[in-house]
Amino acid sequence: MGGPRPDGVFLRPQFAFPPALQRLHNVLPPLAGLAILALVAAALGGGDVVRRLAQADPLFVTLAVLAVQPQIVLSALRWRFISQRLGQPLPIGRAVGEYYLATLLNQVLPGGVAGDAVRVVRAAREGGDGRWTGRAGQAVVLDRLSGQIVLFAVAGFGLLLAPVVFGVAPPGGLGLLVVLGLAGGLGLAAYGILRFMGERAARFRRAFRPVMAETFLRRGAWGVQGATSAGVVGSYLAVFALAAAAVGTPLGLAATVLLVPLVLLSMLLPLSVGGWGLREAAAAAILPIAGLRPDAAFAASVVYGIASLAGALPGLVVLLRHALAGRRAAA
Repeated sequence: MGGPRPDGVFLRPQFAFPPALQRLHNVLPPLAGLAILALVAAALGGGDVVRRLAQADPLFVTLAVLAVQPQIVLSALRWRFISQRLGQPLPIGRAVGEYYLATLLNQVLPGGVAGDAVRVVRAAREGGDGRWTGRAGQAVVLDRLSGQIVLFAVAGFGLLLAPVVFGVAPPGGLGLLVVLGLAGGLGLAAYGILRFMGERAARFRRAFRPVMAETFLRRGAWGVQGATSAGVVGSYLAVFALAAAAVGTPLGLAATVLLVPLVLLSMLLPLSVGGWGLREAAAAAILPIAGLRPDAAFAASVVYGIASLAGALPGLVVLLRHALAGRRAAA
């Protein structure tokens, strides 16, 4: 899928991947995630991880599943708010149902955006014209952007304060060179993408400037965006804290607020399905800063993934309803 066109419709890609490469793209993320998961578990001692998971407290696991619900509902309300600001009415019941389905699909399909694509396609189909298609795409892109802005902000806050709170020395020597190299590489990649896009990037910025102002700044939009996205991120953190408590290693407030967002950022990398593997590796590497054993951090991340998937299972009801509606329409 290409980037957004100036009118908000997604650009058609300038080339198509050969079928073999497309199949490889679909297979590699789940295989990579499973490989990372297995390697990290083996390095930490698979028996210890399995023991912690087997002894997980069902009460805390249930609470973690329940804590997933606010993040989906608040996300749906944010999407509905953005859609309405763009002139695309979206009933609240439909918004919540579609978001459950999108969340479920994003967790079980490669790429992490399949559910968002479904949201765009269904909204476009119901609209029946190009403008609706453009607004549907814009609303979904801005919805995801809103949540990621707050997550990055919280993670940046943690990155600055964690060394002070937990007494961790900032990276020096080779570590500092690696950090600077990664930052420089990301900057050069972003610059190269903008240069490659050329005039299309400029048209994109000009088209989205008034849309961003309407959905993020004007008429109190910033308050709605901030409150809903902060609530969503808070729900993420609550689910992880409950998952850690379920495996017998409760996280303190400082670790939950300052370190867990850094763990969750790993899920944004499109190298696995639903963040599996990457999230566990990040948890085992980062959470010991707060005193957790690596195997406990790994197990907590696994419970987080299970709770997140279980919390989105109502999306199956929406999927079944869509399938039945399609069969009736075909008949």
